[in-house]
Amino acid sequence: MAEEFIRLLMCKDCKSIEELPDHEGTPHEDHLLGNLVRRHRFPDGNPHTAHPLVRIAKKNWGNAEHRQAILTKLNEAVANGGSDGLGAEFYGLKDTFREDALSCWKKHNRTLDCGDFRSKRVMLTPGTATERKAAGLPKYRSAKDRYLCDFCPVMNRVRADHYDKTAAKES
Repeated sequence: MAEEFIRLLMCKDCKSIEELPDHEGTPHEDHLLGNLVRRHRFPDGNPHTAHPLVRIAKKNWGNAEHRQAILTKLNEAVANGGSDGLGAEFYGLKDTFREDALSCWKKHNRTLDCGDFRSKRVMLTPGTATERKAAGLPKYRSAKDRYLCDFCPVMNRVRADHYDKTAAKES
């Protein structure tokens, strides 16, 4: 079995580290990263300063001791890379998509019968609607669409219930 990876996005201005799933494809198709980066803006619209993405093995990130060592190394790398370092303010670790999915689930009264399951409202898109319209292109659609539902704590149960309702019944 191939080793699984995750990525960490570090934002110098927010002092945060955000976890996101690995991406094997072109950067143009990395809509989850694009979605996270769009959230990191100042009120005037200018983007925050980000450090390069860090790709690490999921098994190492899942081990508390290894995780702390990774965070220590990242701190050292940032401090030695010409930035101000982390100083007294340590980077807050966030799993933004899971946090957003949990908020969505709570908003839906913690149901297993979600009416927004994989709807357009919860689709994570690349945010290129204005540019596509200006170029005369149709609205974005991809076979690799990702939804906030993919990060929901009850996703497997909701998916199974949805499948049971939509699958053809055996005679």
